[in-house]
Amino acid sequence: MPYVDTDFFLALFKEKDWLKPNASLLAKKYQNNLWTSLTTAIELFMLSEEYNLDINRVARDLIQMTIIKGVDANTVFVAAQYIEEGMTVFDAFHAAFCGSDEMISSDKKFDKFGISRIQLERY
Repeated sequence: MPYVDTDFFLALFKEKDWLKPNASLLAKKYQNNLWTSLTTAIELFMLSEEYNLDINRVARDLIQMTIIKGVDANTVFVAAQYIEEGMTVFDAFHAAFCGSDEMISSDKKFDKFGISRIQLERY
Protein backbone atom coordinates (compact mmCIF):
# COMPACT_ATOMS: atom_id res chain seq x y z
CA MET A 1 0.00 0.00 0.00
CA PRO A 2 1.73 3.23 -1.10
CA TYR A 3 2.23 6.16 1.22
CA VAL A 4 1.26 9.52 -0.32
CA ASP A 5 2.75 12.87 0.56
CA THR A 6 1.41 16.39 0.25
CA ASP A 7 2.24 17.11 -3.40
CA PHE A 8 -0.02 14.23 -4.50
CA PHE A 9 -3.01 15.80 -2.75
CA LEU A 10 -2.17 19.34 -3.85
CA ALA A 11 -2.11 18.12 -7.46
CA LEU A 12 -5.59 16.68 -7.01
CA PHE A 13 -7.07 19.53 -4.98
CA LYS A 14 -5.71 22.56 -6.82
CA GLU A 15 -7.66 23.79 -9.84
CA LYS A 16 -4.57 23.66 -12.04
CA ASP A 17 -1.41 21.69 -11.35
CA TRP A 18 1.10 20.15 -13.74
CA LEU A 19 0.89 16.89 -11.79
CA LYS A 20 -2.94 16.66 -11.78
CA PRO A 21 -3.21 14.09 -14.64
CA ASN A 22 -0.60 11.83 -13.03
CA ALA A 23 -2.11 12.14 -9.56
CA SER A 24 -5.56 11.34 -10.96
CA LEU A 25 -4.25 8.18 -12.64
CA LEU A 26 -2.51 7.04 -9.46
CA ALA A 27 -5.60 7.83 -7.35
CA LYS A 28 -7.64 5.54 -9.62
CA LYS A 29 -4.96 2.83 -9.70
CA TYR A 30 -4.62 2.72 -5.90
CA GLN A 31 -8.23 3.60 -5.02
CA ASN A 32 -8.97 2.69 -1.40
CA ASN A 33 -5.40 1.42 -1.04
CA LEU A 34 -3.38 4.51 -0.06
CA TRP A 35 -2.19 5.74 3.29
CA THR A 36 -0.71 8.91 4.71
CA SER A 37 0.14 10.50 8.02
CA LEU A 38 -0.93 13.30 10.27
CA THR A 39 2.02 15.25 8.82
CA THR A 40 0.30 15.36 5.44
CA ALA A 41 -2.95 16.57 6.96
CA ILE A 42 -1.17 19.34 8.89
CA GLU A 43 0.80 20.43 5.83
CA LEU A 44 -2.34 20.44 3.66
CA PHE A 45 -4.22 22.49 6.23
CA MET A 46 -1.34 24.97 6.38
CA LEU A 47 -1.30 25.28 2.57
CA SER A 48 -5.08 25.48 2.12
CA GLU A 49 -5.20 29.24 2.50
CA GLU A 50 -2.21 29.79 0.19
CA TYR A 51 -3.85 27.73 -2.57
CA ASN A 52 -7.40 28.92 -1.84
CA LEU A 53 -8.62 25.42 -0.96
CA ASP A 54 -11.75 24.73 1.07
CA ILE A 55 -10.30 23.19 4.23
CA ASN A 56 -13.46 21.18 4.92
CA ARG A 57 -13.29 19.66 1.44
CA VAL A 58 -9.60 18.95 1.93
CA ALA A 59 -10.36 17.14 5.20
CA ARG A 60 -13.27 15.18 3.71
CA ASP A 61 -11.34 14.12 0.59
CA LEU A 62 -8.24 13.22 2.57
CA ILE A 63 -10.27 10.96 4.87
CA GLN A 64 -12.14 9.37 1.95
CA MET A 65 -9.02 8.69 -0.13
CA THR A 66 -6.57 7.40 2.49
CA ILE A 67 -5.98 5.79 5.81
CA ILE A 68 -4.35 8.34 8.13
CA LYS A 69 -1.95 6.68 10.55
CA GLY A 70 -0.75 8.10 13.86
CA VAL A 71 2.70 8.55 15.30
CA ASP A 72 4.83 6.43 17.61
CA ALA A 73 8.14 7.11 19.34
CA ASN A 74 10.18 5.29 16.70
CA THR A 75 8.75 7.50 13.95
CA VAL A 76 9.85 10.59 15.84
CA PHE A 77 13.40 9.25 16.23
CA VAL A 78 13.59 8.25 12.56
CA ALA A 79 12.38 11.72 11.52
CA ALA A 80 15.03 13.30 13.73
CA GLN A 81 17.71 11.22 12.00
CA TYR A 82 16.47 12.33 8.56
CA ILE A 83 16.60 15.95 9.73
CA GLU A 84 20.18 15.40 10.90
CA GLU A 85 20.93 14.08 7.39
CA GLY A 86 19.55 17.25 5.77
CA MET A 87 15.81 16.77 5.22
CA THR A 88 13.28 19.46 6.03
CA VAL A 89 11.00 18.77 8.98
CA PHE A 90 7.92 17.87 6.93
CA ASP A 91 9.88 15.71 4.49
CA ALA A 92 11.59 13.94 7.40
CA PHE A 93 8.23 13.02 8.89
CA HIS A 94 6.90 11.88 5.49
CA ALA A 95 9.95 9.64 5.11
CA ALA A 96 9.72 8.34 8.68
CA PHE A 97 6.03 7.52 8.36
CA CYS A 98 6.56 5.88 4.98
CA GLY A 99 9.07 3.40 6.37
CA SER A 100 9.65 0.60 3.85
CA ASP A 101 6.48 1.27 1.81
CA GLU A 102 6.67 2.95 -1.58
CA MET A 103 5.94 6.68 -1.58
CA ILE A 104 3.98 8.52 -4.27
CA SER A 105 5.73 11.85 -4.60
CA SER A 106 7.33 14.20 -7.11
CA ASP A 107 10.00 15.19 -4.60
CA LYS A 108 13.27 13.77 -5.93
CA LYS A 109 15.14 14.41 -2.69
CA PHE A 110 13.57 11.24 -1.26
CA ASP A 111 15.53 9.22 -3.82
CA LYS A 112 18.90 10.14 -2.34
CA PHE A 113 17.73 8.85 1.04
CA GLY A 114 16.91 5.42 -0.41
CA ILE A 115 13.14 5.76 -0.19
CA SER A 116 11.33 3.74 -2.85
CA ARG A 117 9.34 6.33 -4.77
CA ILE A 118 6.56 6.05 -7.36
CA GLN A 119 7.49 9.07 -9.45
CA LEU A 120 4.40 11.25 -9.58
CA GLU A 121 6.07 13.50 -12.18
CA ARG A 122 6.65 10.59 -14.58
CA TYR A 123 3.49 8.56 -14.17
